[in-house]
Amino acid sequence: MLRNPAGRKTLRHGPLTAMGILLASFAAGAQPVLPDRKLQIIGPARPPYIVDHEGVASGLAIELVTELAASIGVPPKARIMPFQRAIMALNTGNTLYPALLRTPDREKKYLWIGEVFADRAVFFTRKPMSPVNTIDDARRLPSITVMRGSELQGMLATFGLQNVEANASERDNARLLANDRIDSWFTLKSVGRASWVELDFNPAELRAGETMAAVSFWIAASANLPPATVTKLRATYRAMRNDGRYDRIVAPLAALNAPP
Repeated sequence: MLRNPAGRKTLRHGPLTAMGILLASFAAGAQPVLPDRKLQIIGPARPPYIVDHEGVASGLAIELVTELAASIGVPPKARIMPFQRAIMALNTGNTLYPALLRTPDREKKYLWIGEVFADRAVFFTRKPMSPVNTIDDARRLPSITVMRGSELQGMLATFGLQNVEANASERDNARLLANDRIDSWFTLKSVGRASWVELDFNPAELRAGETMAAVSFWIAASANLPPATVTKLRATYRAMRNDGRYDRIVAPLAALNAPP
């Protein structure tokens, strides 16, 4: 289950749903459209997009990618890897990445299948500490944490902040903030709130500042995917947008992106 900031529970779709989709696809006669080396699905844990349950991947982006993969005959199995290793796999080839921030420097490096969600980069603090609404507010803090190697770490560098320490995962960052070992946590609004409640911390204690940047998660693919594979993936994504499947899957993100 995923709890939104008001404490209400919403359904999280899991591997069984994905498996049912795949079996139905094969029963309907879906034909594989694959490169010579089988396509793999890889990404880092970044709730609620990619969630790691003892090594089993689930989450909103995983469900989207599972339906896309089924359309080209790929088994619905995603692997969790640290961020930098996942990017290396995407660079190496034959990889679908379920939720990657689409940035100008990545635009020509990868193939973009479809948007997952437009999220917001914010500084989180823990009440009763004041929210961080400006870069000057952030600069005055003793310490800020961010996920190591992520796009957001690069964003903080462009802000000229010198009080930043990077850690391996968003779970680590949430724990640091919850235990008052860090003053602020720079992450995406959905990711921060989902990670916080996943660790059973009180949602009422987490305070989001003003939006520093609007960024968009996309399903990305390695540049070496054959045109037929890319065409099929994009067509399936468009069908999901048109028939309501996309809206159903991403519905919980509206609550996570609600005002503080």
